[in-house]
Amino acid sequence: MLPGKLRSALLACALAAGLFGGQPPVYKLLYSAPDPSSQGARPETIFEAAPGFFYFLSGMGGLTFGPSIFSLTNAGAPKLIYSFQTQLLSYALVQGSDGRLYGSVSNPSDDDSFYYSVSASGQGMQRFPTGRWGSMWSLTPTAGKLFDGVGTTAARQTFGFARIDQSGSVQVIYKLSSGQGVPAPGEKLVLASDGNLYGVGCPATNLAPPFFVYRLTPSGEYTQILTFPSNFGAGYGAALVAASDGNLYGTLSSAGTNNVGIVFETNLSGQWSTVANFPAKGSDEGFYDPNSLVEASDGALYGATVHDAIFRFDLATHALTLAYQMNPYNLQGSCAPCNFIQAMDGNLYGTAALGGPGGGAVFSLDFGLPKPTPGVEQLVPSSGSVGQKILFWGSHLLGATSVKFNGVPATDFQVNSTQALAATVPAGATTGPVTVTTANGKVTSRQSFTIQ
Repeated sequence: MLPGKLRSALLACALAAGLFGGQPPVYKLLYSAPDPSSQGARPETIFEAAPGFFYFLSGMGGLTFGPSIFSLTNAGAPKLIYSFQTQLLSYALVQGSDGRLYGSVSNPSDDDSFYYSVSASGQGMQRFPTGRWGSMWSLTPTAGKLFDGVGTTAARQTFGFARIDQSGSVQVIYKLSSGQGVPAPGEKLVLASDGNLYGVGCPATNLAPPFFVYRLTPSGEYTQILTFPSNFGAGYGAALVAASDGNLYGTLSSAGTNNVGIVFETNLSGQWSTVANFPAKGSDEGFYDPNSLVEASDGALYGATVHDAIFRFDLATHALTLAYQMNPYNLQGSCAPCNFIQAMDGNLYGTAALGGPGGGAVFSLDFGLPKPTPGVEQLVPSSGSVGQKILFWGSHLLGATSVKFNGVPATDFQVNSTQALAATVPAGATTGPVTVTTANGKVTSRQSFTIQ
């Protein structure tokens, strides 16, 4: 019988070759800190700021270094942008619609917690104090604002949600009562097609069931839309994904009849179902306990398990397959967890907090996926006059080459992040949809822009 490690590697190669037309996925290591106590160890999150150019946030490097922001190209070449003092914790980094980097920092020993904004070059650091509220979770950028599930120190056990304007104003828009649970630690809110934010919560901060899904409106109205059975799952897996079919998807680890994990689907009214069960594989194959999720351009969700398997869930067929098996023994990093994005080149880019040649890994996986086309979900505002600046909020907007208001080209537009594009309404524009074109394709908005 083959040893477990070799059997796992052969299985991964065989499945990957079958799934991707005989061409196995290509793994590329882009960055790893020298060791787990080095600056830049424990990479937590990554996003693309320009085609082939990324930022990632590292966690705390032992007692020597604090959280750090790095830039990185798809060829490697890491560069330190900004570093915080030791003893601080940070798990959130996003790019706002103004192009600046935003994050949250907490100090476990006192109430010295704050949101921050820094330029893309690491200059002009601005701190936005949270008062007695200390950020514990992850920021979610929306149209012109950022939202966060927040909490005080453990002794106070007060939780809620905050809205952070890019001017630095921090406003708590909803406080959770003692019977309403808490936002699941580290899980981002997701903006759905109805313009509301959705997330997963639990009764206590230790991620114990029963888990629930909640809705938060931008004005601060809070509703729990569904609660999973109390015996359903021993741990929550991945942040929700607002998929292209209009539904929300997520994972529960150690759940379902086989006790290894599920993918669930829910509509925005809270009607949910289990759409995939992870098979009862052996621990050396790693195909259980899912902990991340992202939608890619092939109409499938990709994610990782605690045991270093990369899986694929087809939204159309509901087929769940092993797409790639990470090999931590080959210094590829360990998915505890791995967090992914799809970049403009079609590849998946991820962070592994542990393993790699040193202190975690930033890597790419080439599955041969189509390059993602742009998406426009919101126009803010949805009406205006000639000469007014309008925010296009969507996805994969980097490298935009053309913006048109009902067929009339805008001569003044600027892409500030993969989610945000600002354009000035051109002379001659009439009421109708807007169109954005990038090197990967074009999209026409479902929403019309009204000329006043």
